[in-house]
Amino acid sequence: METKQNILLSNFTAKEKTAYLSALAALATSDRVASNEELGHLREVSNDAGLSSEDEEKIIEAAKDASGQDLKNSLDVLKQSDLRYGLITDLIAMAKVDDSYTTEEKENIEKVSKYLNVNNNQFSILDQFVNKAADEERTPDEYSEPNFLRSTGMQDKFSNAGFNMQSIGKSIFGFLGPILLGGLAGRTLGRRNSNLVSNQGGGLGGMLGGMLSGNGNQAGMSGGLGSLLSGLATSRSNGSMGGLLGRLFR
Repeated sequence: METKQNILLSNFTAKEKTAYLSALAALATSDRVASNEELGHLREVSNDAGLSSEDEEKIIEAAKDASGQDLKNSLDVLKQSDLRYGLITDLIAMAKVDDSYTTEEKENIEKVSKYLNVNNNQFSILDQFVNKAADEERTPDEYSEPNFLRSTGMQDKFSNAGFNMQSIGKSIFGFLGPILLGGLAGRTLGRRNSNLVSNQGGGLGGMLGGMLSGNGNQAGMSGGLGSLLSGLATSRSNGSMGGLLGRLFR
């Protein structure tokens, strides 16, 4: 049976999927060695994406690489792919999920955007799109509906900013987009479920892990995404993501 991940990335090649997942894996483990559990989850996600064992190993190596070279290689591939918009959307949504989107975080994501040849106007549109999602109560499944972008009232903005309108509906979501934006809507994580911070432990990373493990079936996502998101949250909140990007783009 085809999973949600396959549906979301059905327009992309194995090379693009591998680069996207490798970039996320590298950013999620930028301050530490990936745990065996996390590596197992990455293998699950790779399998769900229909990737070969060779591509799977590339993702695993990216999670282990502390130099940033694997991340750079992945970004070089994404430069030529519309899936780069999915990565930027993921990073913006992650940074905003706890209402603490700092100037430093924005600058770090802008560095990635610039490297991926996402221009300032396109970055601004993606930023507005995430804000729009935060103001509307939607389920994760709604983000994969064919007319979703039109329903936000932002389709003309995307078109005028030079996005490929044939693929933008899929490329801005990637793997993590729906679950991130679904959680961001109405500030679900920051307000109504704020008790998860104390109940789950581990700050934002624990909160995300708890939410995803509880709602993974509803969202149609693999449990491995919970671990990946928790790692991204921790990497972001303790500044290690910025350190990795600083070494990469200095």
